[in-house]
Amino acid sequence: MAAVQQLLIQRRVEVLDAVVITRELLGAGPKALGEAKTIVLTSPSRGRELRVHDQFMDAVERNGNQGD
Repeated sequence: MAAVQQLLIQRRVEVLDAVVITRELLGAGPKALGEAKTIVLTSPSRGRELRVHDQFMDAVERNGNQGD
């Protein structure tokens, strides 16, 4: 799977598309989406995307459900 992620990065495939592609390669099991997200975001060449994701999730947790 590391080689697949490297190919997707080289071809400039965006994160969401990479997650979808990775999920399809894993199969459609109930945990495939979560596994695909983890594989893509922990790929060594996706460090920037992982930092952005973590910052976003931190902000969501800090702000809670302010829209309620």
